[in-house]
Amino acid sequence: MKLRFLLIASTLCFAHAKAQYFQFSQYNFAQQRINPAMLGTSGYAAVSFITRTQKTGGDFNISSNLLSASYPILNQSTGRPWSGVGITMMDDRSGGIFRTQEASLSYAVNIRLTRYEILSIGFKGLLQSRSISLDGLNTSQQYIPDRGFSASAFNGETLSEFRNSYSTFSTGVYWQQTDRKEKIIAHWGLSLFDINKPKDPFIGTNSQLSSTLVFHGGLQVYQKNELSIFPEVLYTGNFANHLFNMGLRFQYQMKSMPNQATAKIDVLTKYVPGRSGIVGFQLHRENFSFGVSYDFPLFVNNAGNLGALEVGLEIRRLVDTKTRRQRSKNQKEQQKKNVAKKISPKTNSITKVMNNKMVKEDSIPFSTVNQLEVAKVDTAKIQPDAKTGTLRHEPYIVEKITLRFQFDYNSIDLDDETELFLNDLGKSLEEDRNLKVKIIGHTDNIGHEKFNEKLSLKRAESVKKFLVKNGLNEARVMVDGKGMRAPIAENDTEENRAKNRRVEILLYRED
Repeated sequence: MKLRFLLIASTLCFAHAKAQYFQFSQYNFAQQRINPAMLGTSGYAAVSFITRTQKTGGDFNISSNLLSASYPILNQSTGRPWSGVGITMMDDRSGGIFRTQEASLSYAVNIRLTRYEILSIGFKGLLQSRSISLDGLNTSQQYIPDRGFSASAFNGETLSEFRNSYSTFSTGVYWQQTDRKEKIIAHWGLSLFDINKPKDPFIGTNSQLSSTLVFHGGLQVYQKNELSIFPEVLYTGNFANHLFNMGLRFQYQMKSMPNQATAKIDVLTKYVPGRSGIVGFQLHRENFSFGVSYDFPLFVNNAGNLGALEVGLEIRRLVDTKTRRQRSKNQKEQQKKNVAKKISPKTNSITKVMNNKMVKEDSIPFSTVNQLEVAKVDTAKIQPDAKTGTLRHEPYIVEKITLRFQFDYNSIDLDDETELFLNDLGKSLEEDRNLKVKIIGHTDNIGHEKFNEKLSLKRAESVKKFLVKNGLNEARVMVDGKGMRAPIAENDTEENRAKNRRVEILLYRED
């Protein structure tokens, strides 16, 4: 009898400890448990799953599984997310004795502070059910001589199962800053869970669940070539418990493949004082992420965590507005005609600029081009075999040249490679002062048509400004903006939309 009460008492103490707010080590796969405000910042619909198996000194495992889903709500004019909704379902089990199940619904709305900064506010409602079952205990009555313990035999316990259910409410605020390529370079968030402090009774005890404060943040402190380093911290605590997860995330950006978004690899090195060290590996592509990590005892012996393995997976898809989908559908035939025209027999000679050299290639498909290009085409208004001088310090003959530069979403900034190319182009134009320049800006199909026309004109003017600043006579330059009306690829993927965000430069002579 004494043993029975000791077992029950220890189980209840463990249940109370488990009631404290739990965090995964790879918390980027469980963002809604960190801060509901993070929902409003991405234009991707996502489904993620993370599982954790933790060994303890009590000779039983703790198993935690979380399934999350999120969906952005887009502005029909700009195509940007202004809010988002999300749901989660979690199952947490400890040695067959203690079990927690929960389901939540979250909503967030964001405010764009600047071109690269977002502030988001989120809310979350959660329903949780916890139970303790003595069926998971083994007693002497289940021992069978020469065979050992049989879990199917009655253990002699007649006490009923303990259950408790309650609902909680949470809120949070989140800020992030990105670079021109939409890579997050700084972020922080503050959230408060269990604001309503629900009653938390087991076997009649009148207690309340404490509110939990969660802070998380990170900052890019080093970036060189493809490598970036981010110190990160996650704090979870209330008046009785305080837990830190802090360390470094090393990110390596892999070289992009044709028609594919750039992949990233993260290496995690974290430390949780008083609990464990953490090492992990994550792979991120445009439409999915996969991660694995391992917690191990470090500096201290923790009977509650002798080692934990986590595996996370997320699948996502870029969401389009109804307006953009309809417009894209109407433009497909026109796009095919435009592409066919560009690769017709008269226009299939492309001189490609790569590694500061001019390389002559025939019939290069436009769908595979993701760098600076020069296209040679015929026109009745241009004199044939007009010499433009030496571009990249090598002579060539053109009738009309089109240079295409890749722009980030909603950006008019020129990258270093483009500026270097324009420097060489300016030198060529100085050698032949009879040449004139027409610069035409283009956008993808995201956003309102009039807004994109203005943006495309600004892109053309940014190129003109650079050329004039470096010595080209302004009277020799004309600019125009065609917005989304002349795509070179279908606007069905992010890679194709990036190809359409471009500027074309035409060199010509007047009769």
